[in-house]
Formats: sequence, structure tokens, C-alpha cells
Amino acid sequence: MEALGSLVRGHLPPAGENVLVGPASSASEATQFPGYVATWVDSGTSALALGLLDIAQRQRREGRNEVIIPAYCCPDLVAAIHYAGLFPVVVDLAADDCGYDLGSLTSALSDTTCAVIAVNFLGLSDDLGALRSRLSHFPEVVLIEDNAQWFPDASDTSRLTGDYVVFSFGRGKPVSLLGGGVLLHRNPLEVSTPAPRSFSAAQRLTLRLKYAAYNQLLKPLCYQVLSRNPLIKLGETRYSPLGNIEGMDDLRYSLLDRNIVQHRARACAAEQAYDQALKGVNALTGLFSGRRRRLLRYPILVPDAVTQQRIMARLKGYGVTTLYQRTIDAFVNSGDLRKGGLCPNATDFASRLLTLPVHSRVTARHQALIISEILRELGRAG
Repeated sequence: MEALGSLVRGHLPPAGENVLVGPASSASEATQFPGYVATWVDSGTSALALGLLDIAQRQRREGRNEVIIPAYCCPDLVAAIHYAGLFPVVVDLAADDCGYDLGSLTSALSDTTCAVIAVNFLGLSDDLGALRSRLSHFPEVVLIEDNAQWFPDASDTSRLTGDYVVFSFGRGKPVSLLGGGVLLHRNPLEVSTPAPRSFSAAQRLTLRLKYAAYNQLLKPLCYQVLSRNPLIKLGETRYSPLGNIEGMDDLRYSLLDRNIVQHRARACAAEQAYDQALKGVNALTGLFSGRRRRLLRYPILVPDAVTQQRIMARLKGYGVTTLYQRTIDAFVNSGDLRKGGLCPNATDFASRLLTLPVHSRVTARHQALIISEILRELGRAG
């Protein structure tokens, strides 16, 4: 009966909203970021790589070539660092947190460090004030805000503090155009920047057809068919080198404004339901602090790996994921990064994390079932 019910209702994607299309329009204040200059490129990875290239240009002559990253992160961070000719140094997370362990971070900082990447994890930022305090003793070290998994509401733009800030508009991102990214920087870049691209009529039509197909595939019945295809590895995490950096095309740029407005107008009903029901059992530090913004997915830390896998089995088809599943060293050759000490907290985090869907297709019925199954398994674990 459960299999039949799943077939009838379909599968929820973990994240993603429809791409809004229509006549081209000029960007408005939704694409303005006070205090920063914006350089628009073809992906979030390219945006990060461009910022790192600029940092390398300014600091390589001083022998600074290391970039600190959290031990639990997307492999695209490593791809961007490698593209810039720099070297990643992996630092552990704080216990039960997605942000850095400040003691481990301080130990990893050295005369060869040129940047620290602070990842906004699904809408939960690192403790940027504490990072700034630690970096005050290393004035040459640059702070990069990697916001690929978050996009600010209008009231949040003034809270950006990084020397460089990155946003992504790829598939499944808060504002998705199936590609594109932006690098925010306070000073003019010392490296050359890619020119904006003008799409031909054929390219514009192709992209619009991709949008139509993507919007259809987000529907639960269509997504179920896609997710059952053994040849397609939906959401699989892997390391892919960055080939080159290009400018953002004019079609995506013309669609930015309406998709940003859609994102900012989306209700947070699923977040609120999870908060109310799961606050007392969620071990994730900082989720109910001032570090939290609008969430791309709802993160929850369960007691152990066994509970994580039991919940995943019970909620198959409901958009629940374990995200990367492993620490970054599992995706990259050991010679291509260095660990700034042991990373037990990040390993533990990966084995206990679940993300719950919060997008507009998550109904009250979905929320209730997800919550009840989690509480049932947590009751068993207790």
C-alpha cells in the first residue's frame, strides 16, 4: 500500500522553485547590494574562483597561497580554489554546528593564509562577528562569504560583511536560473573580468525550453519518474574541476529581478511548522540564533547515524536528504588539500545531518507526515 501511495502522490524534490520567465526586463534595486560592486558570471563556482583569482593577484607575491574551508562543504569550493592556483586547508566544524570551530581555525591560520571562506549553510551563516574578531590578528587574510545556498531578503543586504561575497543561481538554489552567479567586491578587481554574453535567438529558445522542462520536473509525479531512473544520480555530490569563467548571459540577467521577487515573497510555513515541532529535539547549534535567515532546506541533527538512516528509509520520496553525506576529503584526492588538524566534529555532523524540504510544493500534509516520522524514530532512539 505504501508503494502505491507513493506512486499516486509522487516524490517531492529536496529544493527548487519554478523559474519565472516572460518578456525581458531591466534589473532593479533587487540586484543592488549597497557597499559592493557586482560582477555577474556564469556560475557561483566561477564567482568564487574570480574572487580568489583577485586575492591571488594581490597576495601571491607575499607567499600567501592557502585558503581555509570548512571540513563539511561542497566540492565546488575546492574546484574554485584550484582554478585560482591556490591550496585548500580544511578546518573542523564546531560541535553540533555548521560553522568553524574557532580554536581549530586559529591554529590553521598562518603566514601563508590568504583567505577564509565562511559558508552560509542552507540559510544559517557562520558566526561572522567571531570570525572577524579572530582575523583581526591577521589583517592580510580576506574573509569571503560563500552564500551559494542563500539569497538575502531586501532587509538582509545591509548585513553582508565579507570582503568578497558570492551568490549562485544554479539548479536548486534559492533564486534559480539554472546557471549564473555574482561576485560582490568592495574594490575594483585587479584581474580581468569576463564580458557579458549576448545569446542568439536559438540560444534563448533553448534556455527557455530548459526552463519549461525544469518547471515540469519539479512536479512530484514527474520528479518521481526522474528519481526512479537508475541512470540519473539526482543530487549526487562529486568534485568537478572548473573549466573556465564566462560572463552571465543577457537572458538570465533579464530574468533575475522577477525571480528574486518571487523568492522573497515565498511563505515560510514549512520552516515554522518544523520549528514548532522539532525545536526540542534538533541538536543543531545556532538554528534559533541571529545567524539564521530564510532557509533553502531545513537542517536537523539527529542523535546518530543509525537514526539518520532509519528516518531516510521512512521518508523516501519526501525530499529528505543527507546532503553531502561525507566530509570534503572523501571527494578530493588527499594530495589536493591539507587538513588543519583532525576533523571529528565534521565527520560526526555528516553522519547525523538531515535536510527537510521547505519549498512551495511542501503541503501541510507533507509537513505533518515528515514531523511524525522523525518524532517516531527519535522516540525509538531515545
